[in-house]
Amino acid sequence: MEAKVRALPLFPLNVVLFPGQTLPLHIFEPRYRIMIRRCIENDEPFGVVLARDEEPDEPHEIGTSARVTDAKRLSDGRMNILTLGEERFRLRDFRVSEHGYLIGNVVPFPFIEDVTPADALVNTVSQRLARYLKLLGEANGLSFRFDQFPTRPVDVAVFTAIAMRLPLDQKQFLLSQEHVSDLLAIESDLLREELKMMHIVASAIRPPEDGLFFSRN
Repeated sequence: MEAKVRALPLFPLNVVLFPGQTLPLHIFEPRYRIMIRRCIENDEPFGVVLARDEEPDEPHEIGTSARVTDAKRLSDGRMNILTLGEERFRLRDFRVSEHGYLIGNVVPFPFIEDVTPADALVNTVSQRLARYLKLLGEANGLSFRFDQFPTRPVDVAVFTAIAMRLPLDQKQFLLSQEHVSDLLAIESDLLREELKMMHIVASAIRPPEDGLFFSRN
């Protein structure tokens, strides 16, 4: 059965949003003030889509719906809002509304879990992500603590995609994967390469064991 098409107001941003991810936004353009106000009043989501560099109002095809969970209106009409990613969608087409923001015709694009990823792959991604976050924290003087990592393959895949620091085009590539097993396999490879680079950088800046920081010549 063909997926049902629905109209969704769109917010093109330099952000890739995943389901379950929080996203704070500062709303200042008049067209988006109207859009967000309507979403709040009607308790409706809007779509977050990555804007294309060459055409900011030409969004990528795959995005994520977001719902406003908290909003603070400022005296001049601007707003600070907190949103939560809900569901992925595929953009069929879009038009410009009378107020200047985009409205897209979208269909649901849920992750496909018809092929269960091997436990070894899920475990590998979880272990590599834990090492990645530990090294990332050490490099930034932070300590990441997680009482419990997700265990379901789709949750591991999405959590990893959110947690990794990657260029936007790579984030969009992850968001666009149809199958959870494919997403995990890509993340496993990305984490392996990221860990290699992080270890190289850490070794390069580590003080010598003899404590001498100057040339030994």
